[in-house]
Amino acid sequence: MIGCALGRFVVVLGLLLAFAWGGVQAATASAYESSVSVSGTSVARPLPQGFLGIAIEFGAVQDWEPGGSGPPDPVLAQLVHNLNPTGRPSIRVGGESADRSWFPTPGVPQPLGVTDTLGPAWGQAIQQLAVSTNAKLLLGLNLEANRPTIDQNEAHHYLRLLGKRYISALEIGNEPDLYPVIPWYKLVDGKVEPWYVHGGTPVFARKRTYGPTQFGQELARTLALLPKLPEAGPETGHPEWLQQFIDVIRPRGLPMTLTSHAYGLNQCVKDPAARSYPSVSHLLTLFASRENMLHYDAPYIARAHADGASFRVDEMGSVTCNGRAGVSDTMASALWALDALFYVDSQDVDGVNLHSFPGSANGLFDLAQVNGTWGATVHPLYYGALMFAQAAPEGSRLLTVHGGGEPQLRAWSTLGTDHKVRVLLINDSLQSSGQITVHSPAGWGSHAASIERLLAPSASATTDVTLGGQSFTPDSDGVLAAPRPLTVSPRRGAYAVTLAPGTAALLTLSPHP
Repeated sequence: MIGCALGRFVVVLGLLLAFAWGGVQAATASAYESSVSVSGTSVARPLPQGFLGIAIEFGAVQDWEPGGSGPPDPVLAQLVHNLNPTGRPSIRVGGESADRSWFPTPGVPQPLGVTDTLGPAWGQAIQQLAVSTNAKLLLGLNLEANRPTIDQNEAHHYLRLLGKRYISALEIGNEPDLYPVIPWYKLVDGKVEPWYVHGGTPVFARKRTYGPTQFGQELARTLALLPKLPEAGPETGHPEWLQQFIDVIRPRGLPMTLTSHAYGLNQCVKDPAARSYPSVSHLLTLFASRENMLHYDAPYIARAHADGASFRVDEMGSVTCNGRAGVSDTMASALWALDALFYVDSQDVDGVNLHSFPGSANGLFDLAQVNGTWGATVHPLYYGALMFAQAAPEGSRLLTVHGGGEPQLRAWSTLGTDHKVRVLLINDSLQSSGQITVHSPAGWGSHAASIERLLAPSASATTDVTLGGQSFTPDSDGVLAAPRPLTVSPRRGAYAVTLAPGTAALLTLSPHP
């Protein structure tokens, strides 16, 4: 009886260890085999400084920085630094709130669609955000009000508060193609209410005939009043709007960044069978992480670079409209982010800002101050972003990866400035584990490689995510403990890696002496 009990204990312990190290999650789980080969040939330019940034709304600035009521939030600064450990990060402050906010402008009544007034406390908070993170800020201006003097006033406030050091570019308006589609405000019993209230009569800032030509005219009128600063826009992937932005900005000789938004799935889709319907299984498809990302942007990425400009996805998330609970806040979002970020990098995009909003299902983290001490609740999406930052450090180049044709397996590789090759493997299957053989490029593969795993109880899990065996604690200070060291030894230059369903692993290979 004792021997039988001991045997059962050994079996159970073995299964637990298999899960902990990323092996099969259940004894009955199916498995597939695959092989990938990494070449030493680079297929892209070095990853630009500040590639991985965050995007926040105007209201989040004061939610996450105390302004005049205390010192800067060190946890926010740490979380931002983790994603850009060597360079200056990018933070975009804008979105729909850019067209719903204003600095009071002399001689101009508050526009009916404006719901937030930016006062001295907000100014102190944006200063704290910039200085504590050492970020370069993409700053939104209010175009929807169609009063250029408001934009002029906002731009001069930014310059006075931040100086040119912390301003990456000004962004005039947010998704202007939606001005005739999303209400500017609503009338409820004759009273002006915010656009998002239920009921009421919607009032739109532009007529249905509003298009790229009218946008270009408004853009030109606004630019005539602004200080000479870099400009970014038009925050939409529609070719006609991108072209109009280029045509207005380029003759003025201003540094230019073309911007668009990218989301894997669409909150507005109601048919569960549709590819863009928000679900965990749909989020783990190539449609969500690649096909639905850049749409018609490719020619304009090349066009921007040919003109000496840059191209940035300044708002990116798994599901539109602040995400969907049970999808955007799960382990699946971390896996989606890993593949989507690498894909966008492979298309020569110069940077990405992951959209994070307090209390949003799409958020990277939430911050709160209790008894004067800041703490963070870190969500699964942040783990995926952090693993990307480790897999693709600044200055690294993508390497060619052959094989891995299974639809559930994603494989990416980089060569860093430290001469290390990193190989990221993602198993997007919800049922099957993967037995992956990784063939290293010539010059690597004679030594044991370190392996770091991204794990969770399932792809639908919203908690208990680990990276390198570590998790951010509740009320975290933003520091993740050092990963627990794990290695895998090569056999004839190849490494065998087991991936549980809905997990990822990062191999790091050092060159031969």
